[in-house]
Amino acid sequence: MLVFSYGIPKSGSTLAFELAKAVARLGGHRQPLLAASLLPGGHKVNFAQDLVAADLPRLAEAAAGRILLVKTHACPGPEWVAAYKGLAAQGLVSAHVNHRDPRDICLSLLDASRLARGRGERAFAEFVTLDDAVAGVRRYLGEQAIWAVLPRVLPLDYAICAFRMADAVEAIKAELGIACPNWLVRLWVQRFAFTYRNKAVPARHEAELTSAQAAWLAREFAAWLPRR
Repeated sequence: MLVFSYGIPKSGSTLAFELAKAVARLGGHRQPLLAASLLPGGHKVNFAQDLVAADLPRLAEAAAGRILLVKTHACPGPEWVAAYKGLAAQGLVSAHVNHRDPRDICLSLLDASRLARGRGERAFAEFVTLDDAVAGVRRYLGEQAIWAVLPRVLPLDYAICAFRMADAVEAIKAELGIACPNWLVRLWVQRFAFTYRNKAVPARHEAELTSAQAAWLAREFAAWLPRR
């Protein structure tokens, strides 16, 4: 089965992807790097830069006989969604959708932007101000909403993956139908996986936003924040 691991950039999606890969590996499902003809871009992991409907059956065929994880940040178009639904009905494809408090994503995007501009890199460099980050995250959330309503989707949450890892691992194991020790998954991810990590602080917006900024972002993202 082909499993897409989706998340907004800087939402902790790499951690969720590596947790799922570790569960799959420990369940006996190798994670070979797919050919560039299937996933172009020269990435060191199975990463779908773009989602092409015509390529989806070939990817599912490449995963035949194993659970194979593919990470992506891409937004699925109508044709891809239709192809995904057809394969999902056959049990050939599923997805993990990673969520994170959008206020924390904004702050993480600003961190990435400062780092990128200091290195002269283009990725994330456009997020210079908090206004830029808010506009970007609102756009990303629209894309996430398309993923969230697809069939055979497991929602994951950064706060659980990062700070209650055992709970996230149990959810992934149940969804993939794999039994393996949680401590081995944690060991693999902490020792061998590349997860960026960054600040790894829960609810960082509570300490890093001014009161005015906090009120503004609470209004901007009201539809995506838990009701209290």
